[in-house]
Amino acid sequence: MLRLFLAVDLPAPVRQEVEALCTQVNQARWVKPHQLHMTLRFMGQTPDDGLAEIRNRLARVQVPAFDLALQSAGVFPGGAKRPRVLWLGLEPVEPLVRLKRAIDACLGPDAERGNQGFSPHLTLARFTGSTDATLTQFLSRHQAYHGERFRVACFKLYQSTLHSRGAVHEVMATYPLAESSPDDQTQDTNQKLTHP
Repeated sequence: MLRLFLAVDLPAPVRQEVEALCTQVNQARWVKPHQLHMTLRFMGQTPDDGLAEIRNRLARVQVPAFDLALQSAGVFPGGAKRPRVLWLGLEPVEPLVRLKRAIDACLGPDAERGNQGFSPHLTLARFTGSTDATLTQFLSRHQAYHGERFRVACFKLYQSTLHSRGAVHEVMATYPLAESSPDDQTQDTNQKLTHP
């Protein structure tokens, strides 16, 4: 079985900018900079023999490339006494929603999301216990945060393999969006990333 997800990665300059923000919150388990991505769909456990069909379907996704910017920090669940996730929002959200809908049209309904809907965001950190005033201070400091715009020219299919030290993410294929260069054809890589 393969544990798969689809995501949009951040360009290196944006990752560095986000990394500089990720400090001064107690109990936060920060996402490692090279792991930062916007999840489009978590596909969970998938039979090995289903991978080829998934890749063929994803190759049919036809969505134009678009620009995004990171903005405003928040938490999930919102307003909860014990938040589990610290995130940055994205704007505009419409292009990401359009990409997600195109992916779902090719793969079928997103069973993981169900009726919860799609909330585009960039996860910065996770919490397993109580938080304190340092989180409130972080949210206040970055309430008006607005990053530089960056181009989204592709999305990626990842395999996530769980290990005792966390998960290792491996890019299985890259899918260029319209307006991408011819060199950005769907490709396999063996790039491995470690997730906290």
